[in-house]
Amino acid sequence: MKKRFSFSTICVGGMLLLGACHPTASNTSSVSVEKMEGYPAPDTCLVKGVSALYAGTLDGQLVMAGGCNFPHVPVADGGKKVFYDDIYVAPLTEGTTLDWKLVGLLPEASAYGVTVATEEGLICVGGNTATRSLSDVYRLSLKEGVAQMDSLPSLPVTIDNMAGALLDNVLYIVGGNVNGIPASSVYSLNLAKLDEGWKEEIAVPGNPRVQPVCAAQGGKLYVWGGFSTAGEGREATLSVDGYVYTPATKEWKQVATPTDETGTAVSLGGGVALPLGEDAILCAGGVNKDIFLQALQGIHKGKEYLTRPVEWYQFNRKLLKYDIQKDEWTCLGDYEQGARAGAAMVSDGSSYYIINGELKPGIRTKDINRIKIK
Repeated sequence: MKKRFSFSTICVGGMLLLGACHPTASNTSSVSVEKMEGYPAPDTCLVKGVSALYAGTLDGQLVMAGGCNFPHVPVADGGKKVFYDDIYVAPLTEGTTLDWKLVGLLPEASAYGVTVATEEGLICVGGNTATRSLSDVYRLSLKEGVAQMDSLPSLPVTIDNMAGALLDNVLYIVGGNVNGIPASSVYSLNLAKLDEGWKEEIAVPGNPRVQPVCAAQGGKLYVWGGFSTAGEGREATLSVDGYVYTPATKEWKQVATPTDETGTAVSLGGGVALPLGEDAILCAGGVNKDIFLQALQGIHKGKEYLTRPVEWYQFNRKLLKYDIQKDEWTCLGDYEQGARAGAAMVSDGSSYYIINGELKPGIRTKDINRIKIK
């Protein structure tokens, strides 16, 4: 199997909106979380788990591709990050065992991009390799059980560590590092008019947003969280607020900030988000807003910061639901399995799969958990 070793997902514009986070009543929702068994390539470095991978569901199968980790020497000891190009699929069943098969390779070993599911396949956008940021866009599909990669119009810039979603056959890419600089930019590609290429939309208000989350629901695009490193005269920032974008009017409007059951704002930066039903969005994971901002500011740094126990980093354990009609957040429960940064979350229409991610800076998990919500 081919693998490559090399060196290296605030209140703005007014008042901070805090939506109520209500405990879930037993007669409204029930949540089950199941750990999936089976993992790709148990005899390789992948077995330590990866973060920032490309993932989705395709032809009734779970897809994992790319990603990165520190398989040999921990980052705290100066270890080098490894990027992967393997593409694996596993049939989805009611059982809890995944039977993985290698079906191909990405064009380059990469991570930190966006994967969006379409009827024709999974669209993989941008990301990083060991040496550069990417502008490449391609559609991943399966033909006779083998991965097929078809090129789509490239981004006009390189982007990594962004978020993305599909809305009315238009692919939106939000935030990330644009040409290496933290940004709140938004780019769109009409999949029915590929010849028109990418268009730059109105940027998300406020600070740059690296590793935000976004989801399309109800004909609109919702965005929360993200951070910005210091540099070129700007201070480090961490955003917890959210906005909704209406493509028809090209306007952004602030929406309720994620909160826990105590009303405390929750950072979804580095977390995941997907539509839930027809009028809600499911969110999980993300860094702790206070601890991570202090790290960005240099208050926590070096080996002392990187070698703390997992519990110290306080990644978000709350499984949250946002109601787009009520502009309100609900806590569906407290789950250690969701306390990840850089994980992937994909849906097969009935279940949600949280795949790998970081337990703490530099330390990944190979766990895959299935969430069912009734």
